[in-house]
Amino acid sequence: MSSEAVDRIDPPARRGNPPHSPNLLEMIPRRNREWLDGDDGRVRILVPRFGRSAAGRRLAALVGRPHIPVRLDEVGSSFWRRCDGRATVGQIARGLEERFGATVAPVHERLARFVAELERSRFIRWEGR
Repeated sequence: MSSEAVDRIDPPARRGNPPHSPNLLEMIPRRNREWLDGDDGRVRILVPRFGRSAAGRRLAALVGRPHIPVRLDEVGSSFWRRCDGRATVGQIARGLEERFGATVAPVHERLARFVAELERSRFIRWEGR
């Protein structure tokens, strides 16, 4: 399915979404976690090992490894790098199609599932919401 054929994707369902929720393709994601670029070119999202509370940060300092790295694949890494609060999901989808071609097909459905997981894990937040 080409990006021209799809003009609307509803955002991931969650409790409290109004009946007329915004179009996912028009939404603007922003990263909500620290991250690193690995030597292999893949992104590692850094998840606090013991949470973000003061007690969790103190415990992590004692243990010495404060984060659990979540490694993304090449497509996920490419999406993550564009979550800078400027590009819409639709713009990012077009870029992924250009870069990866049929590998990401169907890109909109794939991104809808990936974005739902990023949002559920609080790895991203939405600009203007």
